[in-house]
Amino acid sequence: MGSNIPTRVRIDPETRSFIVEWPDGSRRAFSWSRLRAACPCALCRTEAQRAQGDPLFLRPQPDDTLVDFAYVGNYAVRLFWGDGHSSGIYTWRYLRELDER
Repeated sequence: MGSNIPTRVRIDPETRSFIVEWPDGSRRAFSWSRLRAACPCALCRTEAQRAQGDPLFLRPQPDDTLVDFAYVGNYAVRLFWGDGHSSGIYTWRYLRELDER
């Protein structure tokens, strides 16, 4: 279980990436836009599903500027976006899955 917890996490504004370093030595830089598009919160998931099923549904373009993050226990991180959105909880497992896609 401990090997699934990153050794370091940081925001890199210069490259607009969220960097996760894992205990196995691997390092992954996720683009802010990719993380925002993959937000796991209920609202974002519902909007994405609705947009797929309804070609006339207009989904507002979210602000993909990552301004901060906070650890959620030892299993996840909450990301805070420029437009105030912060309800998505990105588990370490979810980030690993995004890395494999």
